[in-house]
Amino acid sequence: MKSFFTSFFGSCLGVIVSLLLLILIVVGMGMSSTKEKLISKHSILRLNLSGKVPEMSNNTPSSGSSELINPSEETIGLYRIIRLIEHAATDDKIVGISIENDFVSMGQASIQSLVRALEAFKKSGKFIFAYGDFYGQSAYYLASVADSIVLNPQGGVDMRGYGSTIPFFKDMLDKIGIEMEVFYAGDFKSFTEPFRLNKMSDFNRLQMRELLTDMKNIMVNTVSKNRGVSPADIETAMTQYSGRDADNALQAKIIDAIMYRDDYEALVMKKAGQADNKKYKPVSLKDYNNSAKLKDPEVGDKIAIVYAEGDVTYGANTNGTINDKKYIKLLQKIEKDKDIKAVVLRINSPGGSAFTSDAIWHQIEQIKKSGKKVIASFGDYAASGGYYIGAGADKIVAESSTLTGSIGVFMMFPNATKLLNDKIGVTFDTVKTHPFATTDLNPGINMSEPERAFLRESTEHIYDLFLDRVSKGRKLSLEKTREIARGRVWSGEKAKQLGLVDELGDIKDAIALAAKTINAKSYQIVEYPTVKEDVMATIIREIAKAGGNDEDASLLSPKDLKLYQIYKDYKAIIQCREPQMRLPFVLDGM
Repeated sequence: MKSFFTSFFGSCLGVIVSLLLLILIVVGMGMSSTKEKLISKHSILRLNLSGKVPEMSNNTPSSGSSELINPSEETIGLYRIIRLIEHAATDDKIVGISIENDFVSMGQASIQSLVRALEAFKKSGKFIFAYGDFYGQSAYYLASVADSIVLNPQGGVDMRGYGSTIPFFKDMLDKIGIEMEVFYAGDFKSFTEPFRLNKMSDFNRLQMRELLTDMKNIMVNTVSKNRGVSPADIETAMTQYSGRDADNALQAKIIDAIMYRDDYEALVMKKAGQADNKKYKPVSLKDYNNSAKLKDPEVGDKIAIVYAEGDVTYGANTNGTINDKKYIKLLQKIEKDKDIKAVVLRINSPGGSAFTSDAIWHQIEQIKKSGKKVIASFGDYAASGGYYIGAGADKIVAESSTLTGSIGVFMMFPNATKLLNDKIGVTFDTVKTHPFATTDLNPGINMSEPERAFLRESTEHIYDLFLDRVSKGRKLSLEKTREIARGRVWSGEKAKQLGLVDELGDIKDAIALAAKTINAKSYQIVEYPTVKEDVMATIIREIAKAGGNDEDASLLSPKDLKLYQIYKDYKAIIQCREPQMRLPFVLDGM
């Protein structure tokens, strides 16, 4: 027996040492594959933003185990992209930018920030061209800043205005015997409407029409300014769907030229002074991100940027969400850090958990009590719980397009008694010692009137608390807050008029305001949260990149998958804290 354990642990030690050596070799391979690529003179920076663009680089939700088998590409955050564009304006090796995406997945507020950065880039005297096989409306909005917009002969510009189509499920639920128990506070709180109505309420129709009109006006005015075309002409182009094909788009002055991609590439190369080159080789944003040396001050007070993006969740601890576990801890850390004098709370969230929203609001109040200034910066969304966590900030900065407000609360539970009793034949019976002993929101039991009253009271209580937070944070009377709340969403522009927002601008403006409030002439930026990735996912991605094509980074060879399997087995062993019934080896080749 002794010899067995000796040989067993000796074998385990050998496997572990071998694995560690293997990882070191792989890391070396990965490091060599991501070395800085030299940027030559007369280079063109290529912007393709069709993928994910989070607020903070790589702060995107994981898709679970499949993320490791097919790891997604690295994502560059919005603020980082803006800084890279600023750097390119002063980089003597970059002579221009080529915007090349048919679609973008960003919201309009994010696009506004990028358009502003690109407008500043043009002031350096460098060019911006744009090419698309087909332009979605948001992609065209971004491309409108270009000196020249070129379209594929078979393409079009899908610029038709703004609209919203909502599916309603109430009639379907009625047919199958499910009724949704809905409790909400705020006439405009429309999230529950698809489950309790079969069409939009008058309240929702009003708020959506006004919001979409504001968003449309902002886009039209921006495109009009950038293109040198009157707002009326842009409106006409939307009304007549003039971008439906390339010829009509050119006639309506939506675009400047019609070309195939190779002709466009030759045009850009000539503009950049690369006419003698045989192949179009622009610098990708990711390569530029790895190569550019962005100068960050190393002296002065610290300003913390806290990126709060995604759903507000309770109990989870994942990237790309605003969760209680991670954010309360990091906010407490910031509170105790004497070198941090101000916080920029960058919010891009449609809301979520009321509990987590209030817990984060409380920690923001503690940071303020410690003497630090807090500036909230709103991105595409700062709605409901997203607005809640920023309501107490010393100042709020939002884009004119930011979807703001939705100050309301709802609860919703399914009642499936008709489905279970009448159609399936399942019934429930109970025995209880007190009236609320079985109040567990069982979909198979009808809710009693006292239980409904209890949930209505709870909903109203949370709503009143929300109103109180907003009233005190924005220095509005409770009556005024109640009047403009009601679950209604506003554009950032309207929210400023109502007092829900203090200033219009982007994250850069919010940082400048934070520096101004602490009288900082120079300052350091520290960013939170720390985005953690499984080390093996990073290694595998770098192995794939070693093949030379970033776009194939998610396609793993059998050897890579085998390496990952070894890693999983090793990780399971070192994480265990109890005896295991496990084979001391892995059979291969079966």
